[in-house]
Amino acid sequence: MQPLLSVENLTVNFHTYAGTVQAVRGVSFTLAAGEIIGLVGESGCGKSVTASSLLGLIPAPPGEIAAGRILFAGEDIAGMDERALRKLRGNAVSMIFQDPMTSLNPVLTIGSQLAECFTTHQKLTRAETAERSVAMLRMVGIPAPEVRLTQYPHQLSGGMRQRVMIAMALAMNPRILIADEPTTALDVTIQAQIIDLMKKLNRELGTAIILISHDLGVVAGLCERVLVMYAGQVVETAPVAALYARPRHPYTLGLLDSVPRLDATRSRLASIDGQPPDLLAPPPGCAFAPRCAFAMKACGEAPPLFPVGDNHHSRCWLAHPDCPQVLPPRMAKEVRPA
Repeated sequence: MQPLLSVENLTVNFHTYAGTVQAVRGVSFTLAAGEIIGLVGESGCGKSVTASSLLGLIPAPPGEIAAGRILFAGEDIAGMDERALRKLRGNAVSMIFQDPMTSLNPVLTIGSQLAECFTTHQKLTRAETAERSVAMLRMVGIPAPEVRLTQYPHQLSGGMRQRVMIAMALAMNPRILIADEPTTALDVTIQAQIIDLMKKLNRELGTAIILISHDLGVVAGLCERVLVMYAGQVVETAPVAALYARPRHPYTLGLLDSVPRLDATRSRLASIDGQPPDLLAPPPGCAFAPRCAFAMKACGEAPPLFPVGDNHHSRCWLAHPDCPQVLPPRMAKEVRPA
């Protein structure tokens, strides 16, 4: 069965006065209809740039998609002109941007901003637009939606604003929803409500979701499959249960060990020493090697993605079938499929 979205060897560069920043380097993944996947990694690893590429939102200049294909329903997004991209954005593929506090226009009412979604893609009367807008706000759990349409963003709480953003993103019933840090700046209770809402929308509308986050707890509660990014590359990909139970890349292990746990025996959180590499001049070989406790001579050469289990891959020489076992028990080798 053909995937709904297929990203093949995506490479995105930004040309700056200091040189060319290699923001995304050969990223590949697929997304099936109705599936929820997560993109995780520390700030600057290329998550948001990857997401922006899927909607043709890379500003040129200074940015460019230097290589690769982005196939949506068999059609290459990377090769579309601006007119075709406008039809795609918000209609077939929508995005919830990172900060709900600043994503809405502060001088326009909620109703006028939500109405723009319908007038851009459909020819509706003012009454039909108002009716659809009320229905969308009600669907995302906003009380008294008729009143909210007349209000301005500053009159809504952070959670309400995020729900409005979700309503705008879902107005045209898109097949793919990209959620870029949808719970940023929200308290834990509201985070849980937003995650529950996204689960409900996925279940009832069949919308496929790409969740971008650095919060591994949020990813665990929502996603079916996870892609871990580091220095513009996917370094590990696995079903969510397998990734959390048995990470197979040292960077993934470091991320998981940095999360507070109620059952932890240590008194202090673990951290990953060092700094991410400068993508103006990425290091040769494995990008994580300078920070890796398991680095060895072979890491001077860039590793491929090795299969280490069922739909589980790791970009690490320690995952090579002939590598001696030096990893902690949590990263022990599994029996590989033939």
